[in-house]
Amino acid sequence: MLETVRVMSQRGLVRVELARWDERLVVVKRLVGLADEVARRLEREAEVVRKLDHPNIVPLLAAFDGNLVYGYVAGSDLASVLAGGPLPPGRAVRIVTDVLQALAHAHLQGVVHCDVKPANVLLKGERALLTDFGFAKDLALTAITGDQELLGTPNYMAPEQFRGVRTDHRSDIYGVGAVLYHALTGEPPYGSQVVRWLVGDDRVPREPLPAAAQALAPVVDRALARDPEARFPHADAMLAALRSVGG
Repeated sequence: MLETVRVMSQRGLVRVELARWDERLVVVKRLVGLADEVARRLEREAEVVRKLDHPNIVPLLAAFDGNLVYGYVAGSDLASVLAGGPLPPGRAVRIVTDVLQALAHAHLQGVVHCDVKPANVLLKGERALLTDFGFAKDLALTAITGDQELLGTPNYMAPEQFRGVRTDHRSDIYGVGAVLYHALTGEPPYGSQVVRWLVGDDRVPREPLPAAAQALAPVVDRALARDPEARFPHADAMLAALRSVGG
């Protein structure tokens, strides 16, 4: 039986709770109203996450009665940490390495996350875990959203995704690049002008990386390329680039 400890967040009709289940703490995502479309999204999320089994992805433990039961990660999320300012380059790279390893596994299973951002990266000691596949696209399943439906977070959203196209794992590569940039500088790329850049205005400036992180600039630049063809072709390629910078 699920026993609610506290409400962690609520977005629309979906509430996330910390709960006890069989004497362990878990995180429960549940529908708190009547909405067929939202219910279908939760069902699809469960269907997608069941395919994933990786130490850097928060596991789905069970799905029943409209509840998705996830493992509880004791720690903080990256967004909360970055509220205190940028990270040392070494720590930023370690976190992004874990995220890329999670995405490499997901992409191999045909799953595109579509919402890579600091709030969806949980930190447990030295390990980072990717969570919230609520917007994810499974390339093996029939889509339940239209191509023009905008899902994601603009500060970390690839330009093609902003246009409503969510069919390519390279959109996740862009998201990782945006997370890395934020971790190194303390701000997401393009700041308050991000929508101008997303719609095609290349005059919008992006502040350079700090001096201590300049060696990572080619990796960040390639991950944040406007054209998906110019980005890293897959997560393992970006991992290799990060490792080569680190020597």
